[in-house]
Amino acid sequence: MDVSDQPNRRAHRRLRVLPMYATVIARRLPETGTHGLHGHVYDVSEGGVRIELDEPLELGESIAVRLNLPGAPLEHGVEAWASVVWVNDAEDDPGPRRMALRFVEFPNRSDRDRLVSYLASGTARQAA
Repeated sequence: MDVSDQPNRRAHRRLRVLPMYATVIARRLPETGTHGLHGHVYDVSEGGVRIELDEPLELGESIAVRLNLPGAPLEHGVEAWASVVWVNDAEDDPGPRRMALRFVEFPNRSDRDRLVSYLASGTARQAA
């Protein structure tokens, strides 16, 4: 089956952001005192985010993320707890690794509200 013939199973519309202006800090849960992993955001939706980190995470791993999205003030980043649902193969991604995260929970309603407002603002473009 051609990939273009496969149905879109996503519950939320994904919006593409410019990775050079959209950053992420990921921390493994439970927090072990390790430093945060810094990377970039490629696209985001109400349900999750596609990111790139220098160090790959494991499928199913639980993490805390802070997203700093373009056009939003840094002090208004979005924090969420997420689960790793996809990691690009090392052969396809020999450098920084792209992966997808599903949002599991937001620490407070204002984080989710900021994300929803950002997605509705028109700052980001529709992803494929």
